[in-house]
Amino acid sequence: MKDTLSYTMMENKDLLHVDSEPKVVQKACKGLKIRDGNIVSGKRGRGTNWALGYHGLKKSGEDHILEDTANQVRKEIERCDMYSGCIMMHSLTGGTGSGLGSHLCEAMREEYPMNHLISCTVAPCLTGESPLQNYNALLTLSYLQRNTDCVVLTYNDDVLGKLQRKMESVSFDAMNTSIASALGGVFLPTDTMTPKSGPSIGMEPWEMIRSVCPLPANKFVQVHHIAKSKLSWAGLQKQMSQGIRRHDSKGNVFGSIGNVVIARGDSTETFYPQMTQGLEKKFRKSFNTVSWNPFPIDIWTAKTNSIGPKDTASITVASNSESIVEYLETVYERSRVKFAAKAYLHWYNKYGVTNEDFEEAFDVVEDIIQNYKSAFS
Repeated sequence: MKDTLSYTMMENKDLLHVDSEPKVVQKACKGLKIRDGNIVSGKRGRGTNWALGYHGLKKSGEDHILEDTANQVRKEIERCDMYSGCIMMHSLTGGTGSGLGSHLCEAMREEYPMNHLISCTVAPCLTGESPLQNYNALLTLSYLQRNTDCVVLTYNDDVLGKLQRKMESVSFDAMNTSIASALGGVFLPTDTMTPKSGPSIGMEPWEMIRSVCPLPANKFVQVHHIAKSKLSWAGLQKQMSQGIRRHDSKGNVFGSIGNVVIARGDSTETFYPQMTQGLEKKFRKSFNTVSWNPFPIDIWTAKTNSIGPKDTASITVASNSESIVEYLETVYERSRVKFAAKAYLHWYNKYGVTNEDFEEAFDVVEDIIQNYKSAFS
């Protein structure tokens, strides 16, 4: 994602689509205007193996994906009037999404150390079919912690549960639409971030980092989104509050370090006045904001709702929540059990990942857990 004066009209041709095999990206990009070279693919997948995704298939001549992607990123950046940062979207545990995604994040940080880097990653269902998913998640999380400024983490379990309350059968398209709507609710232009002298320059992602991730050690963000027609702002807030999980398995209330509340479809400009008249207190209570942050909630508005029908209004909340600890502990503990039993390690050793690499990843994830616990103690 780049910052130019045509940001609000950004076309698909400005985006890069990367996969280790051509079938998926070719299908996804069919009928879209994609710039030549911005579809980068190999010839075979990565077998749900982080090590294979990270190190690639050098013997088969497949190690060009990273180089080709870096080259296309450079070309897109050179076209920018101003380059503030990059948003990467990938899976947390697939071989390509986790391994190649980690390598790309590392390469972007090394090449552009002063620019923002956001990872939007999707975690699989905890009861996933792959025996390697916790290993992959562990390694990916450690790389994202070291190399990104912010990680927007979406749980497939949460998306599926939300949609199952609305429909009997949930399709992949419905899940993808739900995730895209939530991300669009945060990243698309708002009136608040748009200069009065001109069009949007796309500052929303980078302002989100400033607002939601004030501590470099605590950079995991979750996005909650709701859109309805003929419902008041208070009604939307109430439904959102009822739809989010606020307690851990022991009944303790999750806290939050920082939050951005984005209201779209505010054609009458009533959202901000309502926030000052008591609605903000309800958001603070719902997300249990920490006492040490004097400004735990930022408010953005847009007169039109660009991610839904014209007659709808939406509220999106990007929250740096304590709930991440629960997921991190699950990944850590399950990986530790397998690592102690030396289960599946040969699949990683075969492609260049050593036991020392795993130990380093364990240390990084353990530090993330402790840093979050310290922030709320």
